[in-house]
Amino acid sequence: MTHLLRPVLAVLLLAVALLGSAGPAQAASYPTLSTGATGANVTSLQHLLTARGYATTADGDYGSGTAAAVTAFQSASGLGADGIAGPATLGALVVTVRQGDSGPAVQALQVQLGKHGASVATDGDFGPATDAAVRSFQSGAGLGADGVVGPATWQELLGTGGGGSVPGTSYDSLSDEQKGHARTIIGVGKGAGVPEQGWVVALATAMQESTLVNVDYGDRDSLGLFQQRTSQGWGTEAQILDPVLSSQAFYGVAAHTPNPGLLDIAGWESMPVTEAAQAVQRSAYPDAYAKWETLARDIVAHEAGAPSIP
Repeated sequence: MTHLLRPVLAVLLLAVALLGSAGPAQAASYPTLSTGATGANVTSLQHLLTARGYATTADGDYGSGTAAAVTAFQSASGLGADGIAGPATLGALVVTVRQGDSGPAVQALQVQLGKHGASVATDGDFGPATDAAVRSFQSGAGLGADGVVGPATWQELLGTGGGGSVPGTSYDSLSDEQKGHARTIIGVGKGAGVPEQGWVVALATAMQESTLVNVDYGDRDSLGLFQQRTSQGWGTEAQILDPVLSSQAFYGVAAHTPNPGLLDIAGWESMPVTEAAQAVQRSAYPDAYAKWETLARDIVAHEAGAPSIP
């Protein structure tokens, strides 16, 4: 009897050994970003380019300037210079950062942490709050929670979390932070008596300008959900970074700025969403808001019951 059990026991022991030696789940892979892509991953790419000496506006829009900077970096790094930021290019761009570091590479990290739901300022300062957010992310991703952001952490950050080529394609793809800002924009609109079409315009604008993240950076002195500028009379930095006040300013019902908002635009309700948004924003890319209309309407469908904010 004992002799007969030995082969069975050997098989069982082998199975246990094999299961115990199974490797971890496959790591996330770097995305591929190219012209036309938008969102958090593009913003991080732009910060990383700047960190490597290829100054690029961190607007989250992969346009010709970003493509040119990518091409220049690729050429200098011995990579195929096609202007497409694929896994090899992103792998060469990422910079290992840790607490005490500062600069654009840290901003790239902070944008990614925000994409994954952390509430950290994108100030380029790797302080205790950023360190805590990194360790929390690493722990949740099954990485060593040492607070050091090296290639493995970068790959997990960039390769997961809905911040790829076109983030926010549906309401369900938005982070809790983005949904919260969307509720604020709708609530302010309700409080000001703005009809639903106005909420759609505001949401599409905020998605284009900031991906519904209350960023404290932008082109020149642009800040906040709507990338409003202090130099253009939209208010102080603190006012622009207040989601309620910046939403009121966009709608044209704010007490802190005389700038015309949506309600001041004659005939805005009959305009296409992108034209109404452009009438307020006066952007260099007037047609950019159109691509967010479907998402904006999906957000309104889910958040129409948001409480009014006076």
